[in-house]
Amino acid sequence: MELARSRERLNRENLYPVADGDTGSNMEATLRASMAELAATVNEELATVVEVADAAAEGALRGAQGNSGVLLSQIFRGFADGLREDLPTAFALAYEYASRAVSDPHEGTILSVARAASQGAAQVNTVDHSSSEIALAAWKYARAAALDSAENPPSESSRGTIDAGAHGVELLYRALVAVLDGDRKDLEDLPNLQSKTFNSASSQPTVPVSDGKFEVMYELTNVSFEVIEELRKDLSKIGESLLIVGDSNFWKVHVHTDFADEALALGREIGQPNNICLTSLTGESCPRQRILITVANGRGFVELMEESGVTVINAFNSRRVVPEEWVQAAGDAREVVLIPHDLHGYESAIKAAETLHTGGAKAAVITSHSPLQALAAISTHSENLVEDFSGAVLMMETAATGTRSLTIATAPRDMERAGFPIKRGSVIALFDRQVISYGDDLVDVAYQALTSQIDSASHLITLVSGLEADDSVNELLTARINADFPELEVISYFGGQAWYPLLIGIE
Repeated sequence: MELARSRERLNRENLYPVADGDTGSNMEATLRASMAELAATVNEELATVVEVADAAAEGALRGAQGNSGVLLSQIFRGFADGLREDLPTAFALAYEYASRAVSDPHEGTILSVARAASQGAAQVNTVDHSSSEIALAAWKYARAAALDSAENPPSESSRGTIDAGAHGVELLYRALVAVLDGDRKDLEDLPNLQSKTFNSASSQPTVPVSDGKFEVMYELTNVSFEVIEELRKDLSKIGESLLIVGDSNFWKVHVHTDFADEALALGREIGQPNNICLTSLTGESCPRQRILITVANGRGFVELMEESGVTVINAFNSRRVVPEEWVQAAGDAREVVLIPHDLHGYESAIKAAETLHTGGAKAAVITSHSPLQALAAISTHSENLVEDFSGAVLMMETAATGTRSLTIATAPRDMERAGFPIKRGSVIALFDRQVISYGDDLVDVAYQALTSQIDSASHLITLVSGLEADDSVNELLTARINADFPELEVISYFGGQAWYPLLIGIE
């Protein structure tokens, strides 16, 4: 999906309201929560468009992460309600709902793009034009607004850089155009603008100023609108970036504040806050509610996983991880999710979980037997861990088990497959620990294995090159996939793993 492909770029563009580099991760995780709700509750072949949109909006709200995720959930909710009338109304309500959630709106943000899209859609006559033409007009306005966010930013510290939230919404609206009109070939990425490094007045680096030491998020249920309005007034006195969205059955609360304890206490005065998440915005320590732990067998994997706020156990050269390492990494966390990267790691994680349970912590082990399955599980979360524990584990389990993992290696000895000999040193592709293709050329073998595993449900291919891979491997393989399967998205990383020059994930 577009947000997954662009996650790291969006994280780099995240300068407002706090430059904490997680907007892409938060928006992707929110979207994955939406997709998980769809998969769990809706038969997409039988459901109406409105039923699908309602489920997507519900999942987005309950799984929303960070400021951008909460606003994205409101765009989904507005879109779902507006589709009961027509597409222009959907774009209009998406903006209205998101705008209503923000007490102190700024130009050059998610709201600017949502407003521009609603204006673009309103320009098109619904009688004479198709849904794809309406969506195209909305996206063109959204694209222009996203580009404008660099010249008219929400803060001077972000001048010259496209706003991450604005860019994320532009990507979603562009994806809508692509779905409604699969023949369009002119849906280009936004240019990669470089933020200005120095302020012209002072010739000193411009440093974004945090609007609070902590990000506080929690959920409330069965609280009336009137009581929530009082909470909104009280939180506005001690924090910024305040968002409270939902209805009397379910509310999501988000605020940046120096007074995390007081923000939680205000919630406890009117109900029972659930799924509390406290995230430091300045590097200061805050209580750890939950920790995700995984294993990395290459330096590239370490960077990828740590960027998502996951604790990483280094296991270079494919060394085996013992249960004590998982337990030590968990520390005093109350909730622990262990995400293995191979079969032996899975077995040691099970033993570690038993020890953690004995110590009073909640612990779950994700059924991931490869680094690609671990990455898929991790992608459902950022360091803002706001899902309830069982829901978070279910999302990660679904992502991991829904990822087919191919390992491209060299044959360690003479062997055979279906009666045909394979010479030592040949390139082999393994799926479920079985050889499914082999030959002399790494790209050819990888492509043959990949095409044998792609089906109608496949939508994302992840390529992770290892230490032994030539720099051109990912590039050549990506080109072949794009040529033969243009509907698939391809993400490429350097993992730096030993022994295996290429790992492939299919989601």
